[in-house]
Amino acid sequence: REPRSPCRPPRDEGRVSRARATLRDAVSADDAALCELFARVTMDGDLRLAVERDPSFFGLYAMQRILDQQVQVGEVEGRLAGVATMLAREAWLEGVQTPVTYLGDLRLEASLRGGFFLLNHFAEGFTKFLERTGSEVGLTAIIASNEAAIKALTKRSRRFPTKPIYRPWRKFEITNLHFTIPRRPRLGPCEVRPGRAEDIPALAALLGSEWSRQPFGYVMDEERLRERLERWPGLRIEDFLCAWRGTELVGCVAIWNAQAVKRFRVEAYRGSMAWIKRAFNLGAFFLRYPPLPEPGQVFPYAYLTHTAIQGEDPAVFQALLDTAYARYRKSGLCFLCLCVFEDD
Repeated sequence: REPRSPCRPPRDEGRVSRARATLRDAVSADDAALCELFARVTMDGDLRLAVERDPSFFGLYAMQRILDQQVQVGEVEGRLAGVATMLAREAWLEGVQTPVTYLGDLRLEASLRGGFFLLNHFAEGFTKFLERTGSEVGLTAIIASNEAAIKALTKRSRRFPTKPIYRPWRKFEITNLHFTIPRRPRLGPCEVRPGRAEDIPALAALLGSEWSRQPFGYVMDEERLRERLERWPGLRIEDFLCAWRGTELVGCVAIWNAQAVKRFRVEAYRGSMAWIKRAFNLGAFFLRYPPLPEPGQVFPYAYLTHTAIQGEDPAVFQALLDTAYARYRKSGLCFLCLCVFEDD
């Protein structure tokens, strides 16, 4: 086939240009509109969720030690219709501390889909951001069932010759550990107790050592850990669970409730999730564990964060999970949320 004439815009670009779409960097005055856009463009599936970031869309970024950030928004006839972000931070790659760029917080209304925003205009900003921050690698997450996005991002295209080409790296699952029936911690190889102020140096050393061995692992030291305890709303040293073998710290996790900066509100249960909700809530009625929220309500949950296990010993991780389950089962939370890699 003959290549498309450079004077003739691709079909999607023509459609969007007629809608008078523009792309620009976000400013602080966009904060409220960004929160509204993020909640309005829902995560659809059998469980339809709205992600809320108020009172400040930028609040999650202010918590972190970021080298640089760029938030780009798409406007259609003066109204915010899309957002995509780039954040750069120090990370570990093959034992070397290096800047890494993260692409995320992508929300697009239908008027900006089809390539105009992500595959064309955003690509130029992405290249400049890598150059500005000294990043050689960018990282993002794509839902495995989103075949259209995977195809669009991993295949070259004549229509969008400057778009970044993604290479699949690693599969993972977002796993929810639900609080249901009572369970006592099993006997394990270590003693697990909540963190104390005097544990901070040992926690920082363990996190820094273990994370430095992980691809894209966070750079952590005592100064950074103390900074997190000050900046992260709701994260206290008492929210850390520490596994000790004698006087040696061999594992830790932290339970962090992110409701102050990020919430998931249920919009609808559909398909299989409608039946799962009925069965789950029937069990909640008889066994007295928290039911799944009704449409319009927020999921009460917390993240399992700051995980570090010396030597990746599964028995130590089991002891930490058992203690977390027993400690938080009656907290009013529905579940703990954690990331589990496919080959872990």
